[in-house]
Amino acid sequence: MRHLRSNISFLKGNILILIICRVLWSWSTSIVYPFFSLYILALGGTPPEIGLINSLGLIAGMFLYPVGGYIADRKGRVKLIGYSTYLYSLSHLLFVLAVNWQTIAIGQFLSQLLLFYMPALTALEADSLPPEVRGRGFALMMAIPGAIRVIAPYTGGLIITAYGGGEEGMIQAIRLCWTVAFATGILVATIRLRYLKETLEMNEDDKPSSRSILTTLKESYRGIIDSIRWMDRPLRMILLIEVVSSFFVAMAAPFWVVYAKEALGLTPYDWGAAMLISGLVGILTAFPMGLLVDRLRPRKMILSGLSISSICILLYIFSGGPFGVFAILPLISLSNSMMMPAFSTLIANKIPRSRRGRLFSILGERGIQISFESFWGGGFLLFPPAAVGALLGGYVYELNQKYLWMILSAAMASILILAHLFIKDSDETHY
Repeated sequence: MRHLRSNISFLKGNILILIICRVLWSWSTSIVYPFFSLYILALGGTPPEIGLINSLGLIAGMFLYPVGGYIADRKGRVKLIGYSTYLYSLSHLLFVLAVNWQTIAIGQFLSQLLLFYMPALTALEADSLPPEVRGRGFALMMAIPGAIRVIAPYTGGLIITAYGGGEEGMIQAIRLCWTVAFATGILVATIRLRYLKETLEMNEDDKPSSRSILTTLKESYRGIIDSIRWMDRPLRMILLIEVVSSFFVAMAAPFWVVYAKEALGLTPYDWGAAMLISGLVGILTAFPMGLLVDRLRPRKMILSGLSISSICILLYIFSGGPFGVFAILPLISLSNSMMMPAFSTLIANKIPRSRRGRLFSILGERGIQISFESFWGGGFLLFPPAAVGALLGGYVYELNQKYLWMILSAAMASILILAHLFIKDSDETHY
């Protein structure tokens, strides 16, 4: 028991509040996001339009990300996180009111534009975790919300089935779920603003003012070049790997559920069950994988995760039906449990606190994650390749439904070679 307490002693203060907020937020959005592509189809969209909508969201996310990173390092983390979460939550109302795919496109653009606070959130997480527990810390921050989130897609499938399961039933069910997500977002914003503690020391000159808006915009974008110049070779190689992976992951991400429905014959209920099983595996393996990151070092975990994912992605197109999907997706979740805390630890250890907001706004913090839903860029330089990948994905899917997973599998195998050659564990650790 004493050993367990020492392993989770960081579960207090900001980390505890961040986890509570993620639990609430993850639950509400994970009910609906696994069916986002099917919602677009139900409102008259086609596979190319699914790709277009996801691409628009990624392009929007790119615009203000450096601003978020700059403000996080110069003006503080907490107020930016709290007030921006209110704005992001309000954008969900467009998904509730959507009557066609064009409205969803506008909502996706606005919602992703307003996620520019994510570098501040990531910096706050890294600031609040001591270096010696970052592997298990990042893993637990993913696992605990995941434990609640795991039944959310299954719940979403049940709600859609309860409304009849057809296109009209899906539209009604998903509108209800987006309404819940909106209300939850307002609650999360309030909790964040009230209970999170600032980790960045500021003087009077650092406090925000309306006069400094143009200066902030100019300096934040100029800071991209400065941050890239500051990076050492290992960080630049991580960035290269992230850029390549974001293109290919985003290409396939919105179409996992579409392929499951159209080619493998899964119902929304079946897809929710598949998400439940893969989510359980992700939860059960997240903390052990985080411990292994701290003990074996991140590089070994990254290479192991890439090896598993490259094989399982290819097997998805041969899964044949629900039971094959139930077997393959959990293995991909296992690979994510290996890679995400490993990349998070590797990146956080190499960046000093004073630069974290700006560097996370460029790099993101998760490294590589195989997403079964819409791809979330995570860093400024990841958005452009991801946007192009998402846009092309719809056309590739229409050309041949299997090509996306063949391409993604080959890409992960290539990234495995790059990681083996260029990713090294860091002997330098920043608090």
